[in-house]
Amino acid sequence: MGSGDDANRPKGANEKFREELTNLMKAQAPIVQVVSHEWERVESRIKQAIRAQDQPRRYLKWTHADQLMEWDFEEGEWKKGQNLSEDLVNGAMKPGRATLKWYLTQGENEEGFLQPSVLHMEDAHALFEERYHNEMDDLTLWLRKAARMNNRSDIKERMIVLGTTTQVLKQELEKEMPILDLPLPNLKTLELILTSVARDRFNLLDDKIKPTKRLLEAATGLTAMEAELAFAKAAAQNGQLTESEIDIINAEKEQIIKKSGILEFFQPSESMANVGGLDQLKTWFNQRGGAFSEEAAKFGLEPPKGVMLLGIPGCGKSLTAKAAASLWRFPLIRFDLGKVFGGIVGESERNIREALRVAEAVSPCILWIDEIEKGLSGSQSSGQTDGGVSSRVFGTFLTWMQEKTAPVFVLATSNNIEQLPPEMLRKGRFDEIFFCDLPSEEIRKDIFKIHLSTHNKNNLPEFNLNRLAKISALFSGAEIEQTVKDGMFTAFHNGRDLVQQDVENAINETYPLAKTMRESITKMREWASARARLASSENTESVDPTEDEKPVPRLKSERRNIFDEE
Repeated sequence: MGSGDDANRPKGANEKFREELTNLMKAQAPIVQVVSHEWERVESRIKQAIRAQDQPRRYLKWTHADQLMEWDFEEGEWKKGQNLSEDLVNGAMKPGRATLKWYLTQGENEEGFLQPSVLHMEDAHALFEERYHNEMDDLTLWLRKAARMNNRSDIKERMIVLGTTTQVLKQELEKEMPILDLPLPNLKTLELILTSVARDRFNLLDDKIKPTKRLLEAATGLTAMEAELAFAKAAAQNGQLTESEIDIINAEKEQIIKKSGILEFFQPSESMANVGGLDQLKTWFNQRGGAFSEEAAKFGLEPPKGVMLLGIPGCGKSLTAKAAASLWRFPLIRFDLGKVFGGIVGESERNIREALRVAEAVSPCILWIDEIEKGLSGSQSSGQTDGGVSSRVFGTFLTWMQEKTAPVFVLATSNNIEQLPPEMLRKGRFDEIFFCDLPSEEIRKDIFKIHLSTHNKNNLPEFNLNRLAKISALFSGAEIEQTVKDGMFTAFHNGRDLVQQDVENAINETYPLAKTMRESITKMREWASARARLASSENTESVDPTEDEKPVPRLKSERRNIFDEE
């Protein structure tokens, strides 16, 4: 790529941060807050901004452990204690607020430390805690004084950087203190971390170090410290850092997801081989597994946005989500929309934004929303029932789905099409909508084989799979699995191996849900024939009752409204 292409290439978040901090320093901004857990990267960004100035500045840093220090740009090390220069001695070995006061006012009629400089207060958020309130006058008032320090002096090249791990919002300072969030490490930074771990800590040979884009993308969403630990664990466990270690890196993201309180991490253990039928859906996933690679980007492919799986309960939708994560080797994150809603004003909107932010931070990943219609129920009447909260949450989610650029693949499942808002099914939200129907006789045979092989490997050849598939018409995959489990309970109770008759008895004692959902299934099939792709190429049986089939009592919730056809 030529220099002209580089000039036209959009700037990444890290480049924008570096440029913003540099420009604030050039603009002689007196105070700025930098939010990040990554203290080493914050240090490096401040040094880079200082080097980019026309007027050289001294870099002073205060920490709770070491108090005041100064960075020696020539020797590349921190000077502290007795090694500090004479003009810094009065500011050394002081608590945080006292150091700030020293920097601003060294005497009654003096205007503080007048050298062109940056005072970096690390972990400054702790200084706002109540336990520090007796140390000196209110910190906020001193920071307001700092915000005006360059207005009253001939020396204007001074800046105070408050390093915090979470935003400290003070009403008195909101118009005078810019707040910058240091973005998480990009692929270039992650490669530096990986190489450092591999060579400096483990002395790995070149053939054991392969920092491919896929491996580095697995670490996106981790801080520099988290990435370093993840790479170190992978190197310690396997003695190499290649794409084979992606699963180890993905496991480290579980901690980030747990802390959100809304998202749930699943370590994918299923495979597509455990999914019976759904051949067209499997082909779709197989074809798009490489669309997140660097080669695909060069080819001009955009990563897929997501897929909606509609269908009958127990027909493999949730299982497919787990298998897809295993196939693509992506973290699987379950998003429970019900956990978004809170009782405090604004809490729900904040929760949805935070959940989506975390999902983007740990991308590439699969964001799995199971039974999405339940989480979105009430969004249509939200203005009359909850002051519009559900509607705003739904709107935020839809906008994010449409505009997101991070490789977050949304996999939503639904059992009831009629409860889904029309906006959700509009083209552009999802790449494709699949309908998962009841398994055909041939697919039921495969499903029986999968579950009998899993639970009863020893005597699989003794089972007549053709007969089991034939007598289980209209059974879903979940119901087939349950008949095998019920048969095993019987066999275990009688102290013998599972036999054909045990499973047949379980089938005969089971009344499939499809027979009480005839109208719903018929409607779903009609809708899917025009609006969705079939997940399986196999044709399944009709749900219409046979002549000799007796009517079965239904629950109130299962009864058909006789006025629907009026």
